[in-house]
Amino acid sequence: MGSRMADAEVEVLYESARTRIVRLPGVIRKELRGSDAAERCRRENAILQRLRGVPGVPRTAGKSPGDTDLLLVDAGGETLAERIRSSGGTPQIDRMLGIAVRLANIVGAVHAAGVVHKDINPANVLLDGDEPVLIDFELSTTAAEERPGFTHQNRVVGTLAYLAPEQTGRTGRAVDRRSDLYALGATLFEMVTGRPPFTGTDPLRLLHDHLARRPQRVTDLNPEVPPVLADIIARLLEKEPDRRYQSAEGCAYDLAHAGEATLELGTRDFPTRLAAPSRLVGRDAEISRLRTAFDDALSGRLRGLLISGPSGVG
Repeated sequence: MGSRMADAEVEVLYESARTRIVRLPGVIRKELRGSDAAERCRRENAILQRLRGVPGVPRTAGKSPGDTDLLLVDAGGETLAERIRSSGGTPQIDRMLGIAVRLANIVGAVHAAGVVHKDINPANVLLDGDEPVLIDFELSTTAAEERPGFTHQNRVVGTLAYLAPEQTGRTGRAVDRRSDLYALGATLFEMVTGRPPFTGTDPLRLLHDHLARRPQRVTDLNPEVPPVLADIIARLLEKEPDRRYQSAEGCAYDLAHAGEATLELGTRDFPTRLAAPSRLVGRDAEISRLRTAFDDALSGRLRGLLISGPSGVG
């Protein structure tokens, strides 16, 4: 009888080949699976200890029962993904905007602690009422930047529908805090329209969309979205990191003032660290000639192109 009672009190929240998350009385147990489960568990626990005391981040609930398990304080509530689905495609913009401001502030606090989340999406945001909690730091890093290599589309790390272009390993650009801001933009896009910027289930098509396609403006999908909020989301979803918001704090300030029709975006947006520009500087003429040559090749007027000069000159 006791065993059946204990089993009845276990609620499976999520299960995959690599992770099982269950709700027990007062706590959430995250069970990691796979040959690297112990290392993933150790890394996530270290990240959570680093973020201890940061508002909007889950707290550990004592010592884990094994080296592949994490015990977390149960924040309760539903996920943001569930809230969006329950809205039936007609979200309350004012309510979602309030959640967005608080979520951006949480992301800013996480970044201030030296952590890049790398997998922000509606399923990784718990809502206690309208108070968001950012969860699942399994993929997070404390490195200032990372440069992922090219991998098969089925092995790209992260949730594809919300992935920054540089996280695909196909741009040569570094993954840093601004990658989280792209994912935040994709999350906000879904919060006000009911769907992510790019839909579909084919991984290769999703990667191409993030790299090459500009998403629809959110006001085209939901005319009730304030134009300033649409501009903020479009800025977050820029392909080039230099053209996005440079800090979560700057984004949070603009979100908090999105009701002001004359708001000038980015006035409080300052990078927290110096970073090299993502575009080549001083090579506009050469890039123009390359583009012309590429157009000629597509039309059949050109078959080859030679580029001279020592390596490293851009």
